[in-house]
Amino acid sequence: MGILARTAYWVEWWHRFGPASGNEPKLGDPFGRYVITTFVKGTNMGPYEAARHIPGVSGHELSYTTNRHFSIVLLNEAIADLVNAHAQLDISQAWGDGTAVAADGTHMDTYLDNLLAETSVRSSRAGTSRCSRSRTCWAST
Repeated sequence: MGILARTAYWVEWWHRFGPASGNEPKLGDPFGRYVITTFVKGTNMGPYEAARHIPGVSGHELSYTTNRHFSIVLLNEAIADLVNAHAQLDISQAWGDGTAVAADGTHMDTYLDNLLAETSVRSSRAGTSRCSRSRTCWAST
């Protein structure tokens, strides 16, 4: 959660979230609430399960923030902010401009319920293919 909070501070993606009305959020600490809610959504925990493990926040608060301040459109805008910030890093630019992707075909085993896993036509095994040159190149084999 610390890394999530740092990226929210540096990139300011948390400003994308807020009430559907467009008004300023009336939360006591919108930064903290949006970071925790993003963590909870990203780990696929429910708000009440997360509240049992995160001190100082209730399931009602997390549920309220999720339902009233988050949407798919706002999440996509925040993701775009992060991707654009990542593209500006020196290490990202060293790999090229991001228009080309390459995979070396090396099979990597994954869990069957992984979103990246597909059955390989060549080996009939579930997994992914390792990429050799790009920051966004997890191509399924």
